Amino acid sequence: MDEDSKLLGSELQASREGRRPKLLQPDVGAALNVSRTTIQNIEAGRFKKINPTIREYAKLLGWPDGAVEYVHAGGRLADFPDVAPEPEPREVPDLGLSPTVEYELYSGRTLESTVINLGPDEDDGHIIVVLQGRKDASPEEIQKVAERYRRVRRRIQIVASDADEVADD
Repeated sequence: MDEDSKLLGSELQASREGRRPKLLQPDVGAALNVSRTTIQNIEAGRFKKINPTIREYAKLLGWPDGAVEYVHAGGRLADFPDVAPEPEPREVPDLGLSPTVEYELYSGRTLESTVINLGPDEDDGHIIVVLQGRKDASPEEIQKVAERYRRVRRRIQIVASDADEVADD
């Protein structure tokens, strides 16, 4: 393991962890048709040369052409001289949601998400909560939204616990 491979691996990991919504190692592995262990090895710098999987990983993260070689040669992604190209339009998966909900999911900035179970068993159902704000929201605006959500979240959890009690009856 050389230092340049470690640097490339850590830059890939930082790019993955910095994405919102969060991108997990198993998700990357599935997208690239490799195991989570392969992704862990890449991020740890345990590879001898740049291979197609590493290039595909960088492409998945939106790295511009040439950035893998630049970082592997000791540069930092933030200092890469090329401007990242506009992302190619992606096919949006059909989530089976109303058009209004799908639009909001794709147009806003996800601030938090959680799943609230309606009972102890999987069959009891669950509520999926996605907190979103404007993409260009200031830190102060995000803070206000987060404060509002904390108040509402308590109410949602109360409703969920009431549903759990009804399920037990």
